[in-house]
Amino acid sequence: MTEDDLMADIPVALSVTRLPQSTSDTPMAITVIDRPMIESSGFIEIPDLLRLVPGFQVGLSWRDHHTAVTYHGQSDGLSRRMQVLIDGRVAVGSLFGLMDWDRLGITIDDIERIEVIRGPAGVAYGSNAFTGAINIVTREASLNPGWRFTTTTGSRDTSLVTAQYAESGERFDYRGSVSRYHTDGFQDVNDESTARSGRFQGHYQLEAQTRLDFQLGHSEGPWGRGGSGAHVDPVGEKDASERNANVRLTHSVKPGNEWYLQFGFSSTEEDEDFSLGLLSDLLGISPVQVPIQVPGQQDQEVFGHTFDYQVNRRDLEFQQLISGDRYQIAWGGGYRQDLVNIREITGLKEWTDMETYRLQGNLEYRLTDKLLFNGGAIYEDNDINPGEVSWRLGLNYTLVPGQVLRASVAESWRQPFLIENYHHIAIRLEDGTDIDTVQVATQSLDAERLRSYELGYIGRWFSGRLAAEVKVYREEFQDEIEYAWDPAYPEIASLYNLGAIVDMNSGKTDINGFETGIQLRPAEHTRLWLSYAYADANQSCPPMAFRSFYDHSATPTHTASLLGSQDFGDGWQLSAGYYYLDQMAWVLWGADSDSYDRVDVRLAKDIRLQKADLKLELIGQNLGGDYYEFNTLNEFETRTFLRATLQFH
Repeated sequence: MTEDDLMADIPVALSVTRLPQSTSDTPMAITVIDRPMIESSGFIEIPDLLRLVPGFQVGLSWRDHHTAVTYHGQSDGLSRRMQVLIDGRVAVGSLFGLMDWDRLGITIDDIERIEVIRGPAGVAYGSNAFTGAINIVTREASLNPGWRFTTTTGSRDTSLVTAQYAESGERFDYRGSVSRYHTDGFQDVNDESTARSGRFQGHYQLEAQTRLDFQLGHSEGPWGRGGSGAHVDPVGEKDASERNANVRLTHSVKPGNEWYLQFGFSSTEEDEDFSLGLLSDLLGISPVQVPIQVPGQQDQEVFGHTFDYQVNRRDLEFQQLISGDRYQIAWGGGYRQDLVNIREITGLKEWTDMETYRLQGNLEYRLTDKLLFNGGAIYEDNDINPGEVSWRLGLNYTLVPGQVLRASVAESWRQPFLIENYHHIAIRLEDGTDIDTVQVATQSLDAERLRSYELGYIGRWFSGRLAAEVKVYREEFQDEIEYAWDPAYPEIASLYNLGAIVDMNSGKTDINGFETGIQLRPAEHTRLWLSYAYADANQSCPPMAFRSFYDHSATPTHTASLLGSQDFGDGWQLSAGYYYLDQMAWVLWGADSDSYDRVDVRLAKDIRLQKADLKLELIGQNLGGDYYEFNTLNEFETRTFLRATLQFH
């Protein structure tokens, strides 16, 4: 067996250090979800794919069909510690870092692979990538040119219809797609969602060494607004839309030496306006008593605009890649402007913005034939919070070809998002007078800090038919932003909650753990993927912090998945997945969740037609007992789906 045999088919990842590296050369653990895994899973919604990643948790529909995705738990519905990119474009929103998975503008059928960095990636992508990063890479136009149609129908009135056209030429490749997705969500939960999306992406070769890549997207549709059912937080519907554009100009001087300049823009808007009734009725007093209890005010109708906002983002980035015989360097900088207009959450009547600047560099240097050094640092500053430096050092040692030991240490900082800095949710009158403060940051918030230590092993045997990756780690979180209840917070009336929820830097968590990912191909048409994660978390927080209200830890002790696929020939494939999540607490809006496991099965048939290829899939999800997702309202029962894909030649 040669070294080339051992190293065959090792994925090359760009996400960890911004350098093109094999997964055995990266300083941190990375999971690559490739196209065979995506198809074998039978998943309908994109965030479900992350159940295949060691240490990841997925919580569906924490509110309004939003999905929470987190690494090592310690999350509420706003998973604001994870960076998400689509072909290099930042997809995470400016509000709290919320990831709107329904309105990405892409579907599972568009994805070629997903690179998931399991650990702090701030050195490469800034403070948004505090605990990790997810880079979604879509399929090239040359992989399936021509017309392509998919349709999915099944339980909970779920339907997904897409149409694509791709063309690959000598200088210009492009793909255009439209889709419509709908689901009723969970039984007796108003989390219905409809998303209508369009996307156009292309690659134009200007000259032999210069290319232009671009992507344009638009998504819109109504959501069932979950609410709490309270009078001031009613169940209803809201409209949402998102537009984005990204352009990248790349010039290659020679192989391994290039630079690019990228500009991105995104705009998100949600419309919501509902009546809470008369102020006198809300306060339980007569109209003539209103000026006494609320000085300077008369009785009036009170309106709610909690999810009525506009958010714009402009992002400019430059990067240069330099390489030599024994080294690679990627350095660059960026500028981002986030603008929000959301009075109900900030109390500010005008547009508010935050400008962020960053300068970063990553180095790979081969000290010897067996010893590889990785180092990187980033300085990030904005006009609200003081600047911070995140850094990472790593060594990879090759024992024998195909067997690598890895060690790294990193320190990362997460700057508060724009809304975290101006957080002031309240039920207020049209002139801005607060009646009931719901949640507020009473003072400036500091950056969260994470120090992480990692030891890893990567092994490949039998010409790559068996591959395993092991990670042992320790993570130390400090100055975590906590939500704490202050029942004595002064307010005119307690309409939604007594007192207020106060944001503060008061949390601390230490996590020690072990993770592994194994891929096995025992026969040419048989594939197995196994992931397992063990975590022991020690968390501390103030007595009135929401984390203290739960019996379970916010980090599950055990997480596991097993996915298998068999090709029987003649176009028939069978795959099955097993997923286990230990008991855990989703903080705020969530609940103590019991452990659960679920089994999914997919049966597929490929049919060769004269001018097209047809794939039919029958998918069953959770073929066992019901379980709860995120909270005790979201009961996930057995679900079935039928999916058809037609690719014209």
